Amino acid sequence: FRNNADMCIGTGRLGLALTKEYLEQLRLVQEQIGFRFIRGHGLFTDDVAIYHEYEEDGVTWLPMSGSAVEFVATGERVELELVGNESAKNQADLCPRYAVLVDGEVAVDETLTEQSRVVTIELEDSSAEATVRLILLSEANGGPVGIRSVKVTNAAGASVRPSEPKGLSIGFIGDSMACGYCVEASSNDATFQTTTENFMKSYAYLAAQELDADHEAVCYSGFGVISGFTGNGDLNGAWTLPPVYELVVKDRNEVWDFAAHPKDVIILNLGTNDLTYVGVDEGRTAEFVEGYTEFLDKIRELNPDSYIICTVGTMWGAGVLYPSIEKAIADHAGRMGDERITSYLSDPINTKTDTTVANGHPDAEGHRKIAKQLVGVVRQALQA
Repeated sequence: FRNNADMCIGTGRLGLALTKEYLEQLRLVQEQIGFRFIRGHGLFTDDVAIYHEYEEDGVTWLPMSGSAVEFVATGERVELELVGNESAKNQADLCPRYAVLVDGEVAVDETLTEQSRVVTIELEDSSAEATVRLILLSEANGGPVGIRSVKVTNAAGASVRPSEPKGLSIGFIGDSMACGYCVEASSNDATFQTTTENFMKSYAYLAAQELDADHEAVCYSGFGVISGFTGNGDLNGAWTLPPVYELVVKDRNEVWDFAAHPKDVIILNLGTNDLTYVGVDEGRTAEFVEGYTEFLDKIRELNPDSYIICTVGTMWGAGVLYPSIEKAIADHAGRMGDERITSYLSDPINTKTDTTVANGHPDAEGHRKIAKQLVGVVRQALQA
């Protein structure tokens, strides 16, 4: 007679594993029968540590910069079954880039160049808990990474549970800087490659780490409020963030559930690409103020309890739009009675002393400086 109970046991939604009672009962069962595997469902649902994902055909897709899944495992090894879409057929330096972290250290950093792959992580101590995170390093324009299943193996009994949410949650709305665009490029002449884009080196991720906060980013390279980047001064209305902000990702007609993912703080860092259209034209400046104000109205509607912090100014002299942003904030606050909103002017890149990459974007050190300034503003706002 083969007693399969000591091989694998079943459980319900893994969100239950966040409760003290569940863990106590699991420990008792392990002591009594010594199971090797645990099988459940709901590891990647909204009640656990998920960062901007969607589900389709049994796959959890990570579509946005910094989208991630995270869980705590006890075992000898972890196997992640990953899948890709058509973007995995691109040339290697344009395929989605992802990383797997174990206890905060990068164990895998590579691009997804095939539509099915199993990533195996050997854990150092099979008796200790290890926090495992899969995170998308490249941006939405580079395509998503999907995860179909997780398998944890341990002769002495495996366990897996969701990570607990952090005490602070921050949402970032931005452009290429928030994506970590070309942050690992070697020169200012570099062109876009997913292999040099790394969200974990962006100011957004660095600030969230310093504040010990969960993060969520809605950011697209080249996008603006009323106009995306334009090389000839004409309006580029196709690359604007307000129309796609409510969506899980811009190419998917699915609305994001903001109520299920509340944010304590929203960082709005847009305007740099708008500047290529607005310039110093008075009519276009007024158009920018109106569009920015309407976007603030939408952000507040979808995030009623968040503290909103607006900024601009790091690149291309975009600080000239800061007075327009201040006016938009005043207009928004005046008609909606919004008192939980503020702004600050980001320190501009010093072209004489700071190193830039790819069309004037900040390098890794530049992102650290941006993050340091932002962290100070967030802490001050939360103490107010």
